[in-house]
Parts: sequence; structure tokens; C-alpha cells
Amino acid sequence: MSYDIVLSLDAVEDVLRITMASQAKVSIITASQQIQDALRHEPRDAGQHLSEGLYFVDREPLRAFFTVSDDEATVEIVNVRAL
Repeated sequence: MSYDIVLSLDAVEDVLRITMASQAKVSIITASQQIQDALRHEPRDAGQHLSEGLYFVDREPLRAFFTVSDDEATVEIVNVRAL
């Protein structure tokens, strides 16, 4: 099954803020794309479960927190943090 990736407004703001503050902007953009690619198929296997349906996945230099909806076949990235 292929999942659609949705970024919350908070996640978009997080990525923009991290990118603007970074000296290595290309690595931030690359990591963001790698995270989205990793979550398209079997998202629960790509990340680690935290609690109550919240997962995280790391791709240097980012950590993304996400939820999965099997009924809608979507993964929502809710927040992104710099590692």
C-alpha cells in the first residue's frame, strides 16, 4: 500500500525555520525528502513508535514526528525538529 504524505502547517513552519537557520540548507531539503520517501510504504516500519499512535523517524539532520491513518492511506507529519 502506498501512503500519501501530508505535512501539517506546524511541520512546514518547522522545516522552513530549520532551513533558514542552517548553513547546510541542501542537507535539510534532502533529509526532508528522504523522510517523505521512507514513509510512503510501511511507515510504521520506517519509524519508531512513541505513544498513542505517534511515531518518529530520523534522517540526519532532522527528526519528524508523524501519525498514520490506514483508512485514509495517509501519513501526517505533525512536527519536525533538528537533531
